[in-house]
Amino acid sequence: MRKIFRASILNPIDVNTWRFYRDGALWVDHGVIMGLDDFCVIAGQMGANPDIEHLDGVIVPGFVDVHLHWVQHRVSGQFSGDLLTWLQEHIWPEEACYADTDLARVAAVRFYADLLRAGTVMGMSYSSPHAEATQIALASMRGDWVVGNVLMAVHAPHTLTDHSLHDPGALRAFLQRTDMAHYALTPRFAPNLTAKSLKMLGRVAAEHPCLIQTHLAESLTELRWVKELFPDAAHYTEVYDRAGLLTPRTILGHCVEMRDEEWRCVRARGAWVAHCPTSNEALGNRRMPLEQLRAHHIPFALASDIGGGPSHSMLHVMQRFLGVHRDAGVPVTPQEALYRSTKAGAECMGRGASGGELTVGKRADFVLLPQKSAADSVEAWFEACLSGAPADLEHRPLGTWLSGERAA
Repeated sequence: MRKIFRASILNPIDVNTWRFYRDGALWVDHGVIMGLDDFCVIAGQMGANPDIEHLDGVIVPGFVDVHLHWVQHRVSGQFSGDLLTWLQEHIWPEEACYADTDLARVAAVRFYADLLRAGTVMGMSYSSPHAEATQIALASMRGDWVVGNVLMAVHAPHTLTDHSLHDPGALRAFLQRTDMAHYALTPRFAPNLTAKSLKMLGRVAAEHPCLIQTHLAESLTELRWVKELFPDAAHYTEVYDRAGLLTPRTILGHCVEMRDEEWRCVRARGAWVAHCPTSNEALGNRRMPLEQLRAHHIPFALASDIGGGPSHSMLHVMQRFLGVHRDAGVPVTPQEALYRSTKAGAECMGRGASGGELTVGKRADFVLLPQKSAADSVEAWFEACLSGAPADLEHRPLGTWLSGERAA
């Protein structure tokens, strides 16, 4: 069970910093990292005849995706258009299929296999409203995942709302048999619930230690709809705040169309933002104002948002994170892209003590990327790893390890 993985290693430190070991060693014992350093240092600590596995590539921490929909994986990238039209014509009919538990089991196996193949070892996923499909996703989990059945009572097809557990008795009964460490209370978005239902969910959230995930201000059409449905709210963010759903355990997807007072509210409540650059592009939404998040010191992590996002590859998400913001003249670096896809994601999920980086005491969850070649710098090599089409990036990792054991 004690082993040294010998390879080049790149480990994120913070938003501006990473550390590269040209001839590095990752010492793993019973799935936990016991040491990370230059190979000569670790080999000396291990004593005579250590078990060494040579890997031809560069080890990085396993990727973390803090906002996606596993029940949309089968149709990722197949549809686009305005958010609400896309939901009504394509996505909601697909999610209704997950009443079929046999379909859900097959889809869950494929979802986790595809994500591991692409290097993702941890994440937060929206399920369909179906309790059984959500339990299947939790039981099939490979890696460290948080899953929540979307709660949607109104303004959606009965094929979905009839299965939603937005009734307080049904929801509390479901929570009693669900592992809170891997569950997120998931109001889909404000238009699918009434003010009364949202307040009930706020009370449930206060009673349980689970994470909370929802969508906020993804598009202008969504914003107008929220204003029609909640005319007494000063803004979209206030709808959630009144309900008690903005907490340090809350992850807000998108946050594209936000006013300054909304950013201040999110900051005051300690909530996180899941930034989904590939989804925003695919659905024709505006660029998420990264400069506003920075100005208000709001924590965020990157996410694929499949199936709005066309690919489950976090390498593709990092590629577009750099691309869309650079095109707008906003400075971003490869160091930040890696940090937001690993360590920041783990901290967002409350997993900072167990994952997200290659540090002593954390799980040995890592990805092997193609060997650093003749690039001028580590930065140039990493950006080369991010180049290419989504399909290429989904298969670029050479392997993925969970707790020191190869999983893909």
